[in-house]
Amino acid sequence: MGFFSLEIMKKDELIKLGFVANPHGIKGEAELRLVNQELEDSILDEGMKLWLFPTSLKSKINPNGEEWEIEKLRFGNKVICQFKGMKDRTHLESLIPFEIYLDRESFPEPEDDQVYLVDLMDMDVVNESGDKVGTLESFSHNGMQYLFDVRLITGEKITLPYVESFFPEIDMENKKITMIMPEYTE
Repeated sequence: MGFFSLEIMKKDELIKLGFVANPHGIKGEAELRLVNQELEDSILDEGMKLWLFPTSLKSKINPNGEEWEIEKLRFGNKVICQFKGMKDRTHLESLIPFEIYLDRESFPEPEDDQVYLVDLMDMDVVNESGDKVGTLESFSHNGMQYLFDVRLITGEKITLPYVESFFPEIDMENKKITMIMPEYTE
């Protein structure tokens, strides 16, 4: 009898890539809904191991998560994934709904002029003089561009498009994002 060790990953130490709510076809393929809607920039690849976490009591995935390997992956109008060991549609349906996560170390290194938005989370947001005005709390995508949610030191939250006119500089070394505060008119 063989023994194996199962590394338990904490969900908050992983990066959410998306979720699965629907099967595709009868062979147990899953339709992935990815957080990053720019599919050409997806880091997903065959052979990659993902962590799956249930999003409802209906799912038979262990509440502490399970590691599954991508066997086949197709990008088109939909992202279709076949997980290694997925028997058929019925097997997949017993696991749905679930979210998919990846550990940060599995991400490829970004090019010099690029950053992963997830690496900006909780960074200080400073004005052009370098004074702290808030913290990057979250980001989202509205179908056209990324939006940054900044929690100001006053407690107020503002959402601005991630464009150079509002965020001209990201200093990864000092973990600071320069923000030009919008001018409001009544």
